[in-house]
Amino acid sequence: MKLLTFTTKNNSSNYKIGALYNDTVIDFSDANLPSDMISFIELGSEGLDIANDFVESRKTGMDVNDVIIKAPISRPNKILAVGLNYKKHVDEAKDLTNHHSSGVELQETFPNIFNKQNSSVNDPYGKVHRPNASDWLDYEGEMGFVVGKECRHVPYEKAESCIYGYTVVNDFTIRDWQYRGPPHTMTMGKSWDTHCPFGPYIVTADEIKDPHNLKLKTFVNDEERQNTNTGLLIYDCFTLVEYLSTAFTLTPGDLIPTGTPEGSALSTQNWLKPGDKVKVEIEGIGYIENSVIQEPESTIKN
Repeated sequence: MKLLTFTTKNNSSNYKIGALYNDTVIDFSDANLPSDMISFIELGSEGLDIANDFVESRKTGMDVNDVIIKAPISRPNKILAVGLNYKKHVDEAKDLTNHHSSGVELQETFPNIFNKQNSSVNDPYGKVHRPNASDWLDYEGEMGFVVGKECRHVPYEKAESCIYGYTVVNDFTIRDWQYRGPPHTMTMGKSWDTHCPFGPYIVTADEIKDPHNLKLKTFVNDEERQNTNTGLLIYDCFTLVEYLSTAFTLTPGDLIPTGTPEGSALSTQNWLKPGDKVKVEIEGIGYIENSVIQEPESTIKN
């Protein structure tokens, strides 16, 4: 099932959840289901059974062009992202010269985990800010997964059962802030407002035959910049569940972006600028596309 959060064009403040079915959006409002995605995820298989029965009874819904698709989860409890999780991206980072990161040793023994603050969440087709504090705006196309239940100390062989579904993420990054250090200050480089668009759906795990064999591509202004397969992840999704849950409890709706391949602007320093469009697409999941604008004055709140 492709689950989404949306508003209608004539009532943009009323958030609803539903499912995409045959290019129409089935609204769950009349299905005796929660109105927010985390509460729905907490129902587990029971919620999905009710939703599937409801979708089958409706068959048709609103035209997808008549709704505004929002981030599937507006405020995940945690966004736990993974750095340097494709070998060619590691090699790319090592080869940098005359750069802020020169001389910073890369940790390669364990997964590189960092927080993106949940205030960075953006809609799958929302506008991304190039901040006034830096011009070093970069893109990172990634597959993300969403945790489906409260879990702790999960062994690898049980990790798959803890994943609710998969989504598309762009881990936008302000590189000069990331490289303040040493060591790298990953959270400060990657948590800026608007810098975590994801969606457009959560594709439930039962619909993804193998999350570790999906094509992932990123385009800037229709030019292909990244092209990989999720089978090349150094640490796969199940390993990440095992590793993260060793330290702390994962909860329904937590978002785990799994890392980006080579091909970001990291090596070229051809940073994004206002007017650019960045599209990330993943086989079997969908795509997100975001336009870059200069950070507006409306962000000042003091």
